[in-house]
Amino acid sequence: MRPGRLARRLAWLVLALAALVTTPRVSRADERDPDAVRIAAAGHSLKWNWTPPGRSDRYGHAETLVHAPVAAVRARVLDFGRYHEIMPDKFRASRVIAHGPDGSADVYVQIAILHGMVLLWDVTRFAPAHSMAPGLDVIEGRMVSGKGNIEDLSVVWTLHALDDDWTVLKLDLLLKPGLPAPQSAVDEELRDSAMNAVDAIHDRAQGTQGIDAW
Repeated sequence: MRPGRLARRLAWLVLALAALVTTPRVSRADERDPDAVRIAAAGHSLKWNWTPPGRSDRYGHAETLVHAPVAAVRARVLDFGRYHEIMPDKFRASRVIAHGPDGSADVYVQIAILHGMVLLWDVTRFAPAHSMAPGLDVIEGRMVSGKGNIEDLSVVWTLHALDDDWTVLKLDLLLKPGLPAPQSAVDEELRDSAMNAVDAIHDRAQGTQGIDAW
């Protein structure tokens, strides 16, 4: 090999090694999950109304970033009998009244709406946590037909493990009270309730309030 060509190859090798040394290693958290980026940038949980894919009704949506393993977050979500403790302003009562052979749980709840002026109740059947993909779980609850004084209720929790220490938690909530009310008031109630719920789970699982630096 000619001396000039050898010198050029050695120079390129030195530059490549220097790049490997000076380029910071990318951790799993630095892969920048878009949901986590959005919540971290806001510095607080987020909420809005929308119609989820495959649904026909408008839901309240909220999401938060929890500095805790997904197992810790899941345990709080599945603790149905203590919903009235972590969200006393919304859930006036909550208790598991039956278990199904498939691992489902029937939960009796009393829900205060319209700033506590109306008290609703129903029995919601929560299916076992369903893994949609590695690190992605969905826990869904639907009102048991004929058991309640409301028209319909649907709860969809989504848990996404970012790594061993961080979890994105989302909630989509539908509640049809069966009472005449403007859609704007229903939307506000749903998104506020969804945000109160994810914040309550966040604070219990993380052990502190607020969004930690991610």
